[in-house]
Amino acid sequence: MYEFEEKRVELSKVKPCPVKVTFYTEKLFRDLVAIAKTHPEQIAPIAVAVLGDSQYIVNGHLRVKALESAGHESARAYFIPVKEIADVVRLHMELNAHGSINPLKMLDAVQFLQRHHAVQSISKRYLELATKRLYPKVRNHWEEFLADACKRYTNVELPLHVIERIAEFESEKGQLTATTVITDSMKNVKDRKFVFPAPPELEIILVSISPKQSEKEVIVFQPKESEKEKWPKLDKKEAEDLVHGSSHNSIVQCKCGNKLLLNTKTHAVSSVVDDAKNTCIKLEEEDQSKPVYAIPPGMIEFLQVKAEDSLRFLKIKSKRDLEKFGKSIKDDTSLRLVVISPK
Repeated sequence: MYEFEEKRVELSKVKPCPVKVTFYTEKLFRDLVAIAKTHPEQIAPIAVAVLGDSQYIVNGHLRVKALESAGHESARAYFIPVKEIADVVRLHMELNAHGSINPLKMLDAVQFLQRHHAVQSISKRYLELATKRLYPKVRNHWEEFLADACKRYTNVELPLHVIERIAEFESEKGQLTATTVITDSMKNVKDRKFVFPAPPELEIILVSISPKQSEKEVIVFQPKESEKEKWPKLDKKEAEDLVHGSSHNSIVQCKCGNKLLLNTKTHAVSSVVDDAKNTCIKLEEEDQSKPVYAIPPGMIEFLQVKAEDSLRFLKIKSKRDLEKFGKSIKDDTSLRLVVISPK
């Protein structure tokens, strides 16, 4: 635990943290300035790391900026003595762990601590991400996008899983394309809080540009154990008609309240008729650590799914999500089968 004492600090004597991992919207800044002008006593104390003769802000950069804009020369502060510059950055990361973290800046902080041989307290997730390459053009695109979002929205957050997914693309072109697809999907956000898609929705957005594992890819979504007995069966004729009418030779089954099928050529969503005689079978891998999938045998027969076909996972929980998925499929996408069950 760090020891600290509270007293006032002259704002002209404090420096920003060497690597700042937070970001804020202009709306939040304006609100803080208004409070600093009318009720400065309501501004919470900032946290200052003391390293020798230097003082660094480790929590409260925006409060300092707001107080300065309101004409104040000092602020209440908690003074925390530290032994080295790495402690300043680490303390800043710890104190802002639940704030408006910018994962791009967090990676800078991780690299800073790595250079100073001080990675003991860094999250394993950030350490793993730091081993992957994020191209400069990709990073610039994100920084410009976030800067614009901070001007337009009340609250902005960039979840770590978005940057993790971008980093999975090995080429610069792949990362730029994925970045454009994601940011384009956010342009029409109307809510006051600017929120990126959760991992399942993000996969739907990126499905058309994800690297293809084989020429004829099989996408399967595993049902819950409790749902396997109630797994809906497809009418083979209806399924065949939809698949034969698709340039992608694809079919999507979705149980989202109603049972639905997606024609990946026309993007039309239609109902599914049960075939009581078409019982489910299981696809099992030799590797016992991999899951088991329940698929109606009629689909296996007419689509000729083989054990070596690749499997991938998507989560689709509504008709709207299913339609969005259909529109994301491009003409050169080679899908053979998509089976989707409840989340």
